[in-house]
Amino acid sequence: MKKRLREEALQQRNGLSLTERREKSEKITAHILESYSYQKAQRVFVFVSMGSEVETREVIRRAWQDGKTVAVPKTAKGRQMFFLPITDFADLQEGIFGVMEPMGDERAEILPQTGDLFLVPGLLFDKRGYRIGYGGGYYDRYFEKHQGLDFRKIGIAFAFQLWETPLPAEEFDVPIDELVTEKGWNGGIQK
Repeated sequence: MKKRLREEALQQRNGLSLTERREKSEKITAHILESYSYQKAQRVFVFVSMGSEVETREVIRRAWQDGKTVAVPKTAKGRQMFFLPITDFADLQEGIFGVMEPMGDERAEILPQTGDLFLVPGLLFDKRGYRIGYGGGYYDRYFEKHQGLDFRKIGIAFAFQLWETPLPAEEFDVPIDELVTEKGWNGGIQK
């Protein structure tokens, strides 16, 4: 069932025109940048968007301008992931699946802490905070590995990616805490 939902969600998201995607992404970016969570954060953990995802580059640019540390994910063997700081888009190179990842290795890893802004991608989200990603399980493994750390997981997506009915969830799936869409912050997550 997850595979079918993943395919349908990706097809719908890919169906957005460039103009629609840009306009919705700008609204989501504005909600993030105007939020207390962003204002108080010294560090922003964020993925580098690709394809039809919500555009994240403006959040990254603004975080740099505002003197914040920006950390983006890098994948490793065993479907593991860690976050490295970047100070310029030139710090990125194409990794597996065509995703832009930071150069460097785990020795430069930084871990999220209380008060950090941690943005999470996904194809679908439900009102309980469960998400369907691309199927690799990288974020769930990361959250499980670092469950002792106190940070809020904030999904970003277009409003149509919020599913009204509960998504299938496995025991290892870790829900997000909040969701930001073009309609606003917390876009329907009932926690």
